This record gives sequence, C-alpha cells and structure tokens, in this order.
Amino acid sequence: MEKIEESSRIYKPMMAGLFAGYFATIANLVYDLAFRNYVDFPLHELINVSTLIFATLFVLTIAGCLLALSEKLFKEKGSIIYMVLFALLTVYLVYGVFHVHRSADATVNHEFQYLLGGIIVLTGLFATFFTPYFRRHSDMFM
Repeated sequence: MEKIEESSRIYKPMMAGLFAGYFATIANLVYDLAFRNYVDFPLHELINVSTLIFATLFVLTIAGCLLALSEKLFKEKGSIIYMVLFALLTVYLVYGVFHVHRSADATVNHEFQYLLGGIIVLTGLFATFFTPYFRRHSDMFM
C-alpha cells in the first residue's frame, strides 16, 4: 500500500504537467502562427512547430515533477512555493529574452525577442497555474 501511495505522489503531478503541456502547446502554436502572420517573421530555424511541441511538453512534464518534489519537501505549502518559484522563473526568463541578439537587423532581433518572450510567458503561465490546478483536479485526465 505504501508503494502505491509513493508512486502516485510523482505520477499525478507529472501527468498534470503533461496534461497542462497539451494545452500550452496548442496555445504556443496558435501564438506562433498569429505572430508570424502578423509581422511576417523571417527566422524560422530555431522556433518551429517541432521544437515548440517537444520543448513545451518536456518543460511542463518536468514542471510536474518539480511540483511533486515541492509537495514532498514542503507538505501543504508545496504548491504555493512551486507557484511562486515558477512565476519568478518566468519573469527572470522573460527579462533574459530581451538580452538575446539573434540577428544583426534590429527589427528582426526585436521580433525574435517578442516571439520567444510570448512563448515563455504562455509556457510559464501554464506551468505556474494550470499544473497545480490539474494536480488538484486529477479526475479530469485520469
């Protein structure tokens, strides 16, 4: 019985992260498509459909594992600490995006920063809020 309880401690948060990752992937793909159509963004080598799908699902699955770890370490306050840390991480990464120089052309460089920043914001929002939500409501996907 102890083994079943121990395995569900990581299984449910990890699956919640994966479930949130599906929705985050769709949101990122819609944002990417809308952004590229709106500004006619020329650089597509780094951020494309396959990297968006793989990276978003991978990051949110890892976020689910980190949620399980924080719940194990901090008991009742684990999800709150997780949410605060992921919100701070999202803000830090968005700040870091605006120091990235992808192109010598200033316009293309700014467009890349806004595209990557938007993807990080969407992924961060899903990791911060939806992963703990789906963890508490695991009957939605189990």
